[in-house]
Amino acid sequence: MGLAAVVVLLFLLLFFVIQASRANSSLRLAANQAEVLQSQIVAGDDASARITLRQLQQSTARAADTTDGPMWKVGSKLPFIGKNIDAVQTVSQVTHDIATDALPPVVALSNQINLNTFSPKNGKINIAEIRKIAPSVKTATAALTAAQKDLSGIDATSLLAPLRGPVETIQDKVDNAQSAAKSSNLAAELLPTMLGGKGTRRYMLLIQNNAEIRSTGGIPGSFAILKAKNGKLSMGEQGALKDLPPFDEPVLKMTKNESTVFTPTLVTNLLDTTVTPDFPRTGEIVRAMVEKGLDLNVDGVISVDPVALSYVLAGTGPVPVANGTLNQYNAVPLLLNQTYALQPDRDKQDDIFKVSARAIFDVMKSGRGEPRLVIDGLVQAASENRLMVWSSHKDEQRRLLDSPLSGELSGNGGKTPHVGMYIGDAASTKMEYYLEYSTTLRSDRCLQGGVQQLSTSTELTSTAPLKAASLPVAVTGDGAYTPRGTMRLIIRFYSPYAGGFTDVRLDGKPQTVYADSHRGRNVTKVLLTLKPGRTYTITTSMISGRNEPNDPVFSTTPGVQRTPNDVVVKSACS
Repeated sequence: MGLAAVVVLLFLLLFFVIQASRANSSLRLAANQAEVLQSQIVAGDDASARITLRQLQQSTARAADTTDGPMWKVGSKLPFIGKNIDAVQTVSQVTHDIATDALPPVVALSNQINLNTFSPKNGKINIAEIRKIAPSVKTATAALTAAQKDLSGIDATSLLAPLRGPVETIQDKVDNAQSAAKSSNLAAELLPTMLGGKGTRRYMLLIQNNAEIRSTGGIPGSFAILKAKNGKLSMGEQGALKDLPPFDEPVLKMTKNESTVFTPTLVTNLLDTTVTPDFPRTGEIVRAMVEKGLDLNVDGVISVDPVALSYVLAGTGPVPVANGTLNQYNAVPLLLNQTYALQPDRDKQDDIFKVSARAIFDVMKSGRGEPRLVIDGLVQAASENRLMVWSSHKDEQRRLLDSPLSGELSGNGGKTPHVGMYIGDAASTKMEYYLEYSTTLRSDRCLQGGVQQLSTSTELTSTAPLKAASLPVAVTGDGAYTPRGTMRLIIRFYSPYAGGFTDVRLDGKPQTVYADSHRGRNVTKVLLTLKPGRTYTITTSMISGRNEPNDPVFSTTPGVQRTPNDVVVKSACS
């Protein structure tokens, strides 16, 4: 009897190996066809896309048929190999569902659904075309979201080695496709109205200056009023900090938590509106300042920084400005360092920023350059929290909160613990052009009740020249708050919701652990003076709240260097 069972098991294994191999061949072919199809859709080649889609559907159908039937259902229940069989079957069925449900509506409009649809041309975005493709994008997004959910139930790391890589690859591709579709769906639903399809819209554009660092990037060094009407874009009044001076009274009332964690100038001085890492709150405050100081109602606030602009310049190509050009390589050093080092007059500095911002805006709205590279640059900027959007219209803002554009500080993240590290200049210098930093987050232990024990290690380095004290005062500051050539930083660490810090150290020396709170998260801080050429290390230990077993997420201030943001790390509870 035992021998018979072994024979049956070997037969089943042989059957599944052969069938899985056939399915794998079909899926590999389908993957190649999907790559071709993507290129054809982007190019608007609808005739070729229709042919490729039919071929793709045939390949995925073969894979799905090969992994279907009574024996596969029995095999999925077997110990050890069952989860591998189930994984192959799920992947095959999901890819076929994508080919039959998600892609047909996209291919049907492939001559319209391309990057040019969302790109301006001659100063205008065609919102009628966006409205036309919106239903197809919504259908594709729903199908990809369902596929992503089905695939998320597979733990690829637990599969047999030959299956692990292919399954992880498919999961990654579907995740990326779903994310792109979700963003496209959001754009298709919101852009027509936000671009003035139902009446003129005005937005406050903030350009954050990372050389004087703040939690969401830097001080709002310059601004402009953007106007949108029926998809037509224009830039109106431009200004700098002096054009919207500090208010004698708060424009909005601070919350109890805000008044404990932040300076009162959060709600009186445009300079400090980005001291909070919660951009929607910055948007509310800035809108109130614009209304009171400029006598203008705006429909939202948009924020970018020079690093984000450099990403966009990779797609538009060089932009001519006075006495030269701006390009993806020189934009950051020119706007964040050389302007201050070479031009001591503040008004002339402001003029440089105004001219640069308008030149980049004019090139973008003209549609010049390569749309794919421009959009890639915007996506990169959003992923690093350098491009953020807040809307004063509640229905739009609710949608934006579920996108990479929101810049929202997570409060109660459900089962996901969020950790943050945010930096602020405490000396009114432009020295953070020379600041490099990185943080590593680890989940060290899983405790009872789904609580995670977490730790961070942050290295901060001043790359300023050793004789930085001799740099222009416009860069170093006048020495009133910190010796010239040094940086004075306030670094705030945020624990997960309902969690708290147990230890904070600077270069191994214990620091005060503060019990401040913001949006239900413990906030502690470290004051640090950085000398040129020196590296400092801050370590923290903390615990999450109860029932937060998911992979932790780490968010931080986007600096002058490329800064990965909203980084997911492996949970000790999984």
